[in-house]
Amino acid sequence: MKALAIILIVLVLVAVGGVGYLYLSANLTVRYDSCIATAAVSQLDYFNQLKSSVASQSFVGTRYTSAELDSAEKYQFLTYTLSLSNHAFLEADVIEIRITPMQGDVLQLGDEQLHSLSAGRTAQFSATILTDLNMHSVREATVTCYFWGIPFSTKLTLGSSGA
Repeated sequence: MKALAIILIVLVLVAVGGVGYLYLSANLTVRYDSCIATAAVSQLDYFNQLKSSVASQSFVGTRYTSAELDSAEKYQFLTYTLSLSNHAFLEADVIEIRITPMQGDVLQLGDEQLHSLSAGRTAQFSATILTDLNMHSVREATVTCYFWGIPFSTKLTLGSSGA
């Protein structure tokens, strides 16, 4: 009976150690790839659709200001692309990129699709903001994902001052 108890205790310790190892080895590498600036005038139909959804309060995303949108000539879209590599043995769930706004930023477009990244995989993800036409592209971003329900976050600087 003592031997069985010792074996069960050892098995529990091994299981707890294995779960701890999975959490401690959870590692998501985030790398900035590019930023594409597009004048809102060049996507006028999309901008008008966005403007009407903001006015009707049906916009999906994050509004940085409560001011109404002006004409498309005053804005640009900045689309940031990031490469994420999952080095963990677990799947990274609910991947989200949040751009820290600067003065002049109007909104970040929302993504209604839930993103995940399987163990050992690399994929590209993007986030788009609407900002004043004369703003530079340097921003800070926070990438958050979940491994078995526990959040992990990474901050990094995006863009270059020449964009």
